[in-house]
Amino acid sequence: MSSKKDIVIINQDSGYLMIDLANAYSLAGYNVSLVAGRLVQRDKALAKDICLKKIIKFNRTSTIKRLLTWCWGTFEILVYIILKCRNKHLLFVSNPPFANLVTLFVKNPFSLLIYDVWPDALTEFGVFSKHSIFVKWWQKSNIKVFGKAKRIITLTPGMKNLLMKYSGAKAVEVLPIWTDNKFLRPIKKESNKFVHQHNLAEKFVVMYSGNLGYTHDVEVLVDLAAKIKDKDIQIIIIGEGDKREILQKKIVDSKLDNCTLLPFQSAEDLPFSLASADIAVVTLGKDASKLSIPSKTYNLMSVGAPLLCIAEENSELNNLIGRYQIGQCFRAYQLEAMYDFIMELKQSPQKHKLYASNSLKASKDFGPENIYKFIDHHVH
Repeated sequence: MSSKKDIVIINQDSGYLMIDLANAYSLAGYNVSLVAGRLVQRDKALAKDICLKKIIKFNRTSTIKRLLTWCWGTFEILVYIILKCRNKHLLFVSNPPFANLVTLFVKNPFSLLIYDVWPDALTEFGVFSKHSIFVKWWQKSNIKVFGKAKRIITLTPGMKNLLMKYSGAKAVEVLPIWTDNKFLRPIKKESNKFVHQHNLAEKFVVMYSGNLGYTHDVEVLVDLAAKIKDKDIQIIIIGEGDKREILQKKIVDSKLDNCTLLPFQSAEDLPFSLASADIAVVTLGKDASKLSIPSKTYNLMSVGAPLLCIAEENSELNNLIGRYQIGQCFRAYQLEAMYDFIMELKQSPQKHKLYASNSLKASKDFGPENIYKFIDHHVH
């Protein structure tokens, strides 16, 4: 019988973070299983000795489809744990939101890695009423779940404060996220294939790359494009989601040739697309400002991009960019101030270079070595 410890990482929508984490646990001597509906690989593959259990993919195209895929995914996770994971340590990673509630029905030891605070995020977005019986039950269940957890880990001090209503006296660890500063790095325009492909060599590029969901204030960029008369500035919006058709219609109706909408780029092309940004945009809807921090923020630091952030003043995102002096944060209605920021950085190469340098320097605090802070050799 193997003397290795077992860990099952559960995250319905998994990307490079989960691949890195699973691989690190494997290298540390664990038998690792990863439960995921989708696995998005970048430059690193999942180690061959890791068991990948596929469940239903998370479908983000509508609220109903989100809820249905979350519910079915949670059911699949419960069945898998009961049939295949008896006594194994479980690590739940926020997606699907209901997943960690299965610990009310199984006896496995478990830990929580909180990227998003549930049900708080769903009530803030108006998916459920704060006063519904279901939400009240969920909140009470959270207190039980958090009380039983071996470890509770989250990403920022602000999220830790939010979680204290569920964790009580139980310690919540704040461990920073990471990105890959070798895969993502600055690339000069003259050697950037994305720049050449889209004729951006002579352009000052303001870029958003990510989900185009209803919680993201991406349409502000189309409004900015309409306001900007400098023909050297090009706004690029990359992504898919609920707002894509709305954005496309708005661009066409406004007859904007300085605003381009592109699909998600392949993992192979991602380093080139991100590195083409002279200013990178990160949006965080008003209701999510205290509840999460987009992981793309750290990827954009790796390419040395100054950040234009659209988020609330009291958001963790605003705190981050203020701490490292890597850009500025605006509310969605501050169109004039965003315009001034873009023009200032275009017209002042020295100011642009300072933000870019600070961004690249900040990325060193969020390198792959942070993965090992997550690995606790005494989970059993």
